[in-house]
Amino acid sequence: MKPPAPEELMAENKELAEEGMLFVGNKGKVLGGFRGENPQLISETSQRPDRAANQLPEPAPREPGRSRQASGRAGRDAAWIRSFKGGPASYGDFLLARPISDAFNLAAVSLRLGGRRLLWDSASSKITNIPAANRYLTREYRPGWEL
Repeated sequence: MKPPAPEELMAENKELAEEGMLFVGNKGKVLGGFRGENPQLISETSQRPDRAANQLPEPAPREPGRSRQASGRAGRDAAWIRSFKGGPASYGDFLLARPISDAFNLAAVSLRLGGRRLLWDSASSKITNIPAANRYLTREYRPGWEL
């Protein structure tokens, strides 16, 4: 199931890749590969006024032919080792598991509802705009197997 191409890609006469992720937020869209690799802000022009208003720096330009992380397995392993030794958290940090799981589960609920847009309240773990959709977030457990 492939969503329609965003206007930003259509304006550049581009299409979505066969696999990947598209995150649509209130202030922009992020397009990445199947595992989230090589993320790119596809509505960057609409973000420039927002960056200036919040005094945020422009993103640093990428070196030609290189991704944001070191390429290959060695780069991923090096980040994990630095994290293990007390450095900054790696992308595999367990603290990221909940929001990532929430995003995937909400995408599945949206697909069950025909691709409808869902508004998520993470503090209460509820879908706010379609209350009936919350039934897909839990299940009824058999007696003796309750959580």
